[in-house]
Amino acid sequence: MAIGSIVHCLATAKFHLGLFEEAAGDHSVWRVINLAVFLAIMIYIFRYRLRIGKVFDDRAAGIARELEEARKEKEEAERRLIEIESRLQQVDQEAADMRARAELEARQEAERIRQSAEADSEKIKQLARREIEGAMRAARAELKSYVAELSVGMAEEGIRKNMRPEDDRKILTDYVRELGEVSK
Repeated sequence: MAIGSIVHCLATAKFHLGLFEEAAGDHSVWRVINLAVFLAIMIYIFRYRLRIGKVFDDRAAGIARELEEARKEKEEAERRLIEIESRLQQVDQEAADMRARAELEARQEAERIRQSAEADSEKIKQLARREIEGAMRAARAELKSYVAELSVGMAEEGIRKNMRPEDDRKILTDYVRELGEVSK
């Protein structure tokens, strides 16, 4: 009903303006009045009937909310980026530390292996010396034994060649006498 009355007002205003136009020769004043009435009616319709201001306010509030959410999401993304970059730096630092520790451990292990090899080499040398010394002692003992046997054999042969039967009896008699003295 309100729209119908507005249309009715516009139509009667146009009619009244038409009457005055014929009567008066100045059209520009009535055109300005007609425009002012038309604008007032349009503002009234858009503002109070269609509530276009509320639509714009709601849209502006929605845009502001979206901008605020976007700002928060941007801040969260920046915070996460900083956190990830920090973690990445920590990972790089940990990798460098691990590499340094591995290199140190490798050098220590190489040194330990070198020392172990030197110790084993020294043990082998000492064992070889002992074996050589043992073999030398055994060879000397065998040589002494051989020389002793040879000397005894030569002496025995020399005694057999130089011994006569009476020397044999004398040795036997001396031996029996010594046994008799021992048993007393």
